[in-house]
Amino acid sequence: MLPARQHPTSQHPVRQHPAAERPAVAPAALRLRRAALAVLWLAVLFNIALAWVNAQLLPIGGTVVVAMQGMVMALALAVGLLHRRGGWRRWVGMLAAAAMLWLLLCVVRQSIELRFLGDAVLIPAFALLGTCLAPRDLLRWLVAAQWVIGAGAAWELVQPASFAGTFNVTGYYVNTRGLAADSFWSEGGEGLFLNVERPTGRNLLPSTGFNRATSVFLEPVSLGNWTSVVLIVLVLWWGRMGRGTRALLIASDLFLLFACDGRFALVCAAGILLGLPFGRWAPRGWPLVYLPAMIATLFALRAAELLPRGGDTFAGRLRKGVDYLGQLRLADLLGAQPGAQVYANADAGWAYLLQSQSLIGFLAFWLLPVLMARERSSELRRFANATAIYFALCMPISYSFVSIKTVAVVFALFGCLLAAAHRPVSATGLSGLPIHPRAGRARSQPPRAPRPAFG
Repeated sequence: MLPARQHPTSQHPVRQHPAAERPAVAPAALRLRRAALAVLWLAVLFNIALAWVNAQLLPIGGTVVVAMQGMVMALALAVGLLHRRGGWRRWVGMLAAAAMLWLLLCVVRQSIELRFLGDAVLIPAFALLGTCLAPRDLLRWLVAAQWVIGAGAAWELVQPASFAGTFNVTGYYVNTRGLAADSFWSEGGEGLFLNVERPTGRNLLPSTGFNRATSVFLEPVSLGNWTSVVLIVLVLWWGRMGRGTRALLIASDLFLLFACDGRFALVCAAGILLGLPFGRWAPRGWPLVYLPAMIATLFALRAAELLPRGGDTFAGRLRKGVDYLGQLRLADLLGAQPGAQVYANADAGWAYLLQSQSLIGFLAFWLLPVLMARERSSELRRFANATAIYFALCMPISYSFVSIKTVAVVFALFGCLLAAAHRPVSATGLSGLPIHPRAGRARSQPPRAPRPAFG
């Protein structure tokens, strides 16, 4: 009896739809994918959810925020460990090493700083989570997140009083971060974050009179960092996106860039775009040069008195960052300083990272993503190049590059890419190396018209 889809007199079999040719996803794997995406939503949205609770139901303290962030990271670890695919052992090993380093530093400091443990665990936890996801899953999630974040930013720009009345960002940060209410100096921004208005006004289209938007992140800096993350995804998967997805991400990212009015976001966007050729043609270890080059350049500019002190300017922030770095001593590099002094240097991201994680943790943060991305795929090379530019530009002025609000997505993306490039154990016994089949064994296939892989 002939198959139902093929006529007896037909010379050619009926071609099935491409979707029918895809292997079915196991129910357990599908549930883990959905759980992984839900954890990403939690990482991005839990702060604004807690702000609503603080404003509308009952006051909450910093302990609740710490517990919530810990729960999100625990969920990321649990989902990744249940999946156990895509080179998961490397992330478990990194997690164990980070925990051991934290314990050693606790002994050196003679105090327990859970915040520093969270910073160290965040990266392997969400990279492990990313091994559960396919690129298509992450891109679809990112598009949905852009809609949510864009809607929040538009609401805040058009109706700032309504946004402030709903979330009371001022009260949230006073209760959970220990900030003083009088430090929120933005005129006309009552109930919003402390710097939604600059003393000198907006940089982008000041005639509009809009505040700086914060959206679901509750602070403009994190919203600016988010625009850099979206740009990294655009650079990474440009050739695999459909035109509609490209247009949506570009338009929404430009809107968010205007909404947050971020100087760093503008500089970072320019840096990532100018660095595109290096991500394609430069040696694979090239991204490691960016941070040393940034440090050397800033010290040279300071020596030439080309970086002014003080003032709410980008150059002033860079000067403060290089001054902090120049003041570090051996005890700082060994991670022996108490937590209070580390937080005092939080405006300079590299000083914060060095003092909280020691020189060992700092070097691991900078070196491992680039070294792990070498010799694998062109997408990983572009990712390593773009994220190295992002981190190198962010480190002098802020420690927000280790905030769960945005870094969770960055390292989930990294884990996803490494899992996609992961190779099974070969005859050589080496796992994860880019061992390609010989040309003579390659099967000949008819050429196909190029089409977007997703989006």
